[in-house]
Amino acid sequence: MATLRDIKRKIGSIKSTQTITRTMRMISASKLRRAQDELERVTAYARETEELLSRIAGPEVAHPLMAEREEIKRVLLFPIASDRGLSGAFNLNVAAAVERFILKEKSRYEKIGVYLAGRKIRDYLRRRRIETEKEWLDVKTAGYEIAGRMAAEITDLYLSGAYDRVYLIHTHFRSAVKQEVRFEQFLPLPAGKADGVDYLCEPDKDTILSRFVPHYVRTKIYFALVDSQTSEHASRMAAMENATNNCGEMIDHLTLVYNKTRQQSITNEMMDIVGGAEALSS
Repeated sequence: MATLRDIKRKIGSIKSTQTITRTMRMISASKLRRAQDELERVTAYARETEELLSRIAGPEVAHPLMAEREEIKRVLLFPIASDRGLSGAFNLNVAAAVERFILKEKSRYEKIGVYLAGRKIRDYLRRRRIETEKEWLDVKTAGYEIAGRMAAEITDLYLSGAYDRVYLIHTHFRSAVKQEVRFEQFLPLPAGKADGVDYLCEPDKDTILSRFVPHYVRTKIYFALVDSQTSEHASRMAAMENATNNCGEMIDHLTLVYNKTRQQSITNEMMDIVGGAEALSS
């Protein structure tokens, strides 16, 4: 049976843990607010670029990054996660989506490559002996320049014929309490739909697309990075809040056990005193 000293030591340890988790929740909440502001700006810009691409790239306009290949033999997965843990199931959900796809489709394709961003998903795949094409670490500092380098490498892999299709996997931020994993085709890019409007382009559409499509790919990746980082802060804030509440419940339980043990100890001492007094009187 645990002594009063042991119980008191456990309560003190849990209180220290609760202080840490409460502080981490506050830090994540502060980071989440800043990340949401950045995500709103990037989302608005990404929507405008996507709309512009759909207007320019009609069905009659061809671009190497928009041409669907007749036979899909090699597929590249591009998952984005995090370098740090203590964020609930944030990293696990992305890694599990990649693993499920590989296990389900490995007999369908000649090769399934993984071009990943995030230390945690790298460790997850290494433990399962899944090889990777490229690993980007230190995701928390990934900005627009890093997104450009990622876009250049992925488009080179696609245009060189190393892969016939690229999928982008990341966590999409819906709200502070809800995030979901998106598994979507990244390359080839979807062709625009004819809207019945004949746009006058200067210079011609092919020239515009040759410059605009790489910019769109870069923006798409940057949006996924910012979206993923925002989801990470929200997930960590929720995880630390749950941990703080659990610590409170454990402290209440151990305090009750401590009081019961202390009361039992006092009762036993009183019974010893009474028993000794009765023995002396007899």
